[in-house]
Amino acid sequence: MIFSVLFHSRRSTLSAYIPSLRLLAPRAIIFRSSLSTQLDAMSPSINHIIVAGLTFFATSARAVVTPYTPSNFSTSSNLTRAALTSDDESPGLVKVADDDLWTLAVARGAKLLQGMKVSDADAATLCGLGTTAESSFDGDLIDTLRDWGYNDDNDALAKQADPECNFNSRDGHMLATAFGDLGIGTKSKKQGGPNQCFLIEHFDGTAVKKGDNGKMPDKADQRYDVCGKEYRVTNAEHTIGANAESGAVYAMQISSAAKAARRLWKRAPLTEELPAIRSVSDIAWAFWNRVHQGEGLDNIKYLFVMMIINKETNQHVKRALGTLSPQKEEAVGWPGNDFSMDTDEGKALLGSPVGRWAGYFLLQHKRQLGGNKYISKVRVFKSEKEGSWPYFLFYVDGPAATLGLRGGENNKKIWSSNEEPRIIRESADGKHVIREHVV
Repeated sequence: MIFSVLFHSRRSTLSAYIPSLRLLAPRAIIFRSSLSTQLDAMSPSINHIIVAGLTFFATSARAVVTPYTPSNFSTSSNLTRAALTSDDESPGLVKVADDDLWTLAVARGAKLLQGMKVSDADAATLCGLGTTAESSFDGDLIDTLRDWGYNDDNDALAKQADPECNFNSRDGHMLATAFGDLGIGTKSKKQGGPNQCFLIEHFDGTAVKKGDNGKMPDKADQRYDVCGKEYRVTNAEHTIGANAESGAVYAMQISSAAKAARRLWKRAPLTEELPAIRSVSDIAWAFWNRVHQGEGLDNIKYLFVMMIINKETNQHVKRALGTLSPQKEEAVGWPGNDFSMDTDEGKALLGSPVGRWAGYFLLQHKRQLGGNKYISKVRVFKSEKEGSWPYFLFYVDGPAATLGLRGGENNKKIWSSNEEPRIIRESADGKHVIREHVV
């Protein structure tokens, strides 16, 4: 059987992300000089073990998931939060040398990769999560997000977000070549295409308490209650896209709740003051559910990160590209360059501030995704737009997805997730091709 599979990526225009897209540095460990001296004196193998151990403590709290109950959310909750802003994905801000950031990113990526490939129970043990690594947040989360003060799922936001899912736009992403090569349509939902973008804001939500005059207060004064406890809005915003036909999720405009709150509140927030649901991986999972209407969730194939402006991540990109032969100073246009997860370079990009959400998206939803889906490689490339920032495309591999009719019968297994279409005919000028997908 031959057919084309559509797949998508997405992100907002640069002008939209500059003020709000804050790709946070991962939290990490500040080495004291005495400890550094001791580490330097040790053998490489012991040194590696200690760094890995430190990394464990620097990252494990990020994925702690607790049941959605009043008692659990009355105080603190270290739930996931990743993506272009990723400080909520790992505890503690980093103040270490560039080489240490690289080492931490590699270790984080390695840990995520291992967690994706082992059972849920083993992943929980690896990450120190108790009996399960599965996120307590599941489904479309429309009610849950509203309860936690988010402005979400309304016509105005949908209209504002839709242009972000036009992937052949001079005003946004120019990815016609990349999407054509992958067999993905470029049109947004409003244009009749398969790409649906979602905008969600942590302010002006329906749960926010109105002022004495019955009107919505200014952002700095907006508050909402969850289980009898009062919280403040953070001013965080996310634009995330999804394509159910092609099995793609696009991380586009993302802002950290912690950093957004710091700017709005004029002080650093305590963890327990932040909304329990704030990880990019959890919010992306909600939107992945919405485009599937709860069915066919296991067909995830691509996880995109769009126009990366995060400083630390771009340092890792430059270092990874420097290992190529010949070396490259910066990312190039499609097809860019691939880095296997068997390499330190691949692990570092997965463990980077903008990459970690992709790992947690798979690690914390094994049951819904049909098993141990994992990232096999990451492609680094630029769009066709002049002055483009780098993009990431994480390829998902693992148990084959099941395609079936509603009702559960006549299911069919499709190819391994990272198996790309085969070109069976190409024009003389190379501009037109016919691709074959075999199931």
